[in-house]
Amino acid sequence: MAHGRPSKHEIALIIINMMLLVIGLALIIVGGLVVRDVSSINKDHVRLVLDSITVGISKLGGLVSTLSILMILIGVLILAVTGLGLFGIFCRNKYMLITFAIIVLLLLIPQITVVSLWNKIETELQDKMIEALEKSYKDDTILNSNSLSKSWNFIFMTQNCCGVTRVDSTTNDFDKTSWCTTSGSCQATSSQIPRGCCKNITESTYTSAPATCYASVNPGTYHSKGCYGVIKGKMLSLTPSITGVIVTATFLQIVAGTFALWYSYQLKNG
Repeated sequence: MAHGRPSKHEIALIIINMMLLVIGLALIIVGGLVVRDVSSINKDHVRLVLDSITVGISKLGGLVSTLSILMILIGVLILAVTGLGLFGIFCRNKYMLITFAIIVLLLLIPQITVVSLWNKIETELQDKMIEALEKSYKDDTILNSNSLSKSWNFIFMTQNCCGVTRVDSTTNDFDKTSWCTTSGSCQATSSQIPRGCCKNITESTYTSAPATCYASVNPGTYHSKGCYGVIKGKMLSLTPSITGVIVTATFLQIVAGTFALWYSYQLKNG
């Protein structure tokens, strides 16, 4: 310390700052893991479908990527401002402590935004996916010009899933799509689920999928799990960690900012 041994208040501030340091690192790590997970699934046909799903005014894939990058930036800023806080404590500089407190408290705004939007995605994802499927799914083929239908079929085929929610019978998520209500093999009653939902189907064998699968929906011949679970598992699996880290960071920042302002006032009058 610049002026003798640290007081108990300074020790408390140092401990809080070290905890913030750990939280900053945690935000960077979690944000990086989300970026990795999103990059692993947000490709080609999956990206096209994700871009057809909107949460608020943003496309799903882009929103998740933006929030994960924002988490990393918040973590970096917390690390930087923690250094400022520690320097202010060691130097007993009230101006540094005031600056530290202001920045720490201002960082609460993007953090609250991140956790609110993240939980909004978590809450609305299934309904938004069903809505997107019903609006965009029109044909059971991977050769036509309907890019969204083609992308859905590739998702079913490559991600080993079918529809949005679990498919257990001929009554399923496709019933309200134009493929079943307006024109298509489902509307003509020759299909109940797309061929892409059938097991062991590839691009070269797509048209030769067994009728026991797509027409009769016999158990064991198709991927029964819904694509909602697959997308959620690959993009939102870290939601509990994100919420926990940000809530912890918010609590520590409020304590650190308030305590730093109080201590800077003490220095001013000391």
